Order: sequence, then structure tokens, then C-alpha cells
Amino acid sequence: MSKVINSLLICAGLCLHAQGSDSAKRFLGEWTAKFKDKIICTIRLQAGDPIGGQSEDCNINVDANGDLQEPDSANHSDEPSPIINAKLNGSTLTFEEKDGDDILKFEFTIVGEGKAELKIVGSPVAVKPIPFSRRQG
Repeated sequence: MSKVINSLLICAGLCLHAQGSDSAKRFLGEWTAKFKDKIICTIRLQAGDPIGGQSEDCNINVDANGDLQEPDSANHSDEPSPIINAKLNGSTLTFEEKDGDDILKFEFTIVGEGKAELKIVGSPVAVKPIPFSRRQG
């Protein structure tokens, strides 16, 4: 009887692991946010345990209401920022990035096929979710 229970527990663990990896696949790839047809942020997510990746060329400006605004005209060419402390919970990936001495926290949620929203957690201004699309190709 204990062999049957052990086999069932192993199967359940493998099934949960497979579901977790299927869920992670929904996040993998290159995602971009646009404002007036200009890319204002790129997030690249790669497979791993946990998911890894980086953000690049993020030039996100908002008004006092948290709405996206025209990015400043300066050429934004910062080095890519590695994603740290990534945790997957269903359709949401939480992660952090270092910004100098500060740690920025984010929630990246899948909202449809090839569509996601980024929320900045704990921002001094309540920023509305920023829509992202997965790049094809």
C-alpha cells in the first residue's frame, strides 16, 4: 500500500511541476510596451528556475494620475537591468530590479494571448498598469 501512495505522490509532484513549467512558458520571450507607437520598455524573459531575464531601454513617464506620458526626448541607452527575485504565482510573475541603491518591485501579469500588464509596486505615484505585447518572431 505504501508503494502505491509513494507512486501517487511522485506522480502528483511531477504533474504539478509540469503545470508550473507550462505556466512559465507563457512568460518566456521578448515583451514590449509602446506609447504612440514608440517602444518605451522591453522585457526579455528566459527559462530557468526561477525565470530570469532583463529589462532594457525603459523610459516610462507618468503624470500625477498615473497615466503614461510622452517619454523624454533624451536617447535612453542604459545597460540592461537584470531581473532578480523572480517568483511565479499563476498568471503573475513578481520580480525586482536594482536602481542604484533602490530596489524596484514589479508584477507582470498575463492578461491574454501575447498580452500582459506591468504594475510597479510601491511607487510614490500610483502608476496605472502598463500594457505589454509579446514580440513575434
